[in-house]
Amino acid sequence: MFESTDDLPAAWNAMLPTGHFLRKEQLVVNEAAQLPDVQFLYGIILRQKKPVALVYFQVLCLQDYHVNKEGIKAWQFSLWNSFTTVTRPKLLVAGHLFRHDIASFYAIPLLSSYEAFLCYNEAINAALYRSKACAVLVKDMPEKLVTYFQHFAPQYLLLRNDISMEMILDESWQTFKDYEASLKHKYAQRVRKLRQNWDSLKVRELNFLETENCKTELYALYRQVSNKQQIRLGLLNEDFLPLLKKHNGDALKIWAVYEEEKMIAFLSAWIKGDDFDMFYIGFDYDRNTALNLYFNILYFSVEQAILHRKKQLILGRTALDAKARLGCQPRYLSTFIFIKNSLLRNYIIRAQQRLTADEGSTWENKHPFKKDS
Repeated sequence: MFESTDDLPAAWNAMLPTGHFLRKEQLVVNEAAQLPDVQFLYGIILRQKKPVALVYFQVLCLQDYHVNKEGIKAWQFSLWNSFTTVTRPKLLVAGHLFRHDIASFYAIPLLSSYEAFLCYNEAINAALYRSKACAVLVKDMPEKLVTYFQHFAPQYLLLRNDISMEMILDESWQTFKDYEASLKHKYAQRVRKLRQNWDSLKVRELNFLETENCKTELYALYRQVSNKQQIRLGLLNEDFLPLLKKHNGDALKIWAVYEEEKMIAFLSAWIKGDDFDMFYIGFDYDRNTALNLYFNILYFSVEQAILHRKKQLILGRTALDAKARLGCQPRYLSTFIFIKNSLLRNYIIRAQQRLTADEGSTWENKHPFKKDS
């Protein structure tokens, strides 16, 4: 196990394909972001003294502000505050807290899926011991490993209703008008009404220097959104988006939305392969009420996905109802958690149940396209 990319041996990069997220030059960018409360671990798994797998972990030092006190009772937050203050708990993340599009585990092709699972599980256990974490979250793992976690790692709890909302774009769509024409009357009518507000605003794509110069405004808008979340496992800082933009160029798009000369919203997206993958957004909640900024950001994402000739739009977790209204379908994710402390485990289970209940299932009845009739 290593705690810094400075300590990684030459064998690390030698194992990896060109462009893989785990290559040292990519990992250095993550370290350079210096995100609050986040540490790193890197592991090499050996078989007969030869490296066969590599793994990347994040260690989140849990703080009381990772839970929104406005969303729970005062005594519950007081208990959480005491727990984080006294025990200084850590969450081990096998995956990436702030991205879902990267692979944090790599095994040589000669390994079978079961052997790869054994390597991954061994590395997780070693990292759990090394970090002294009270829990481990396993997310965005290779699909071929999921069944082994389900059947051979009974200590892990599968997080229910962990959903990514996604849309397959019709190949015939050339413009947003084509998408709008494919909607049933009431949904198309809603689009036209809400887009009237958007037409009064100015949207500008930002390059790296503009992102750097606007980073304080971008971060403030991001915090308006993150502050509303019930549970926020990790927070960004001002330098995160500019740093990613600098190192990823046109693969990461960032748009700022202005009302007159004031930035009131932004959105970002990864443009990779066949996917338009929504990343972080932010908006002024006061102006959202008047201008329906959130819905218009979603519509703008549909429009940009079409203009970039992508096959799939990925809008990610949260706000399932809003995304179902656009025409997104759910993709159920295989996310697992193991929690040592029974008190914390019960709290997380209840919190998940509460969030699921709050979200409801009415979104499943949204069928906006005419072809769904």
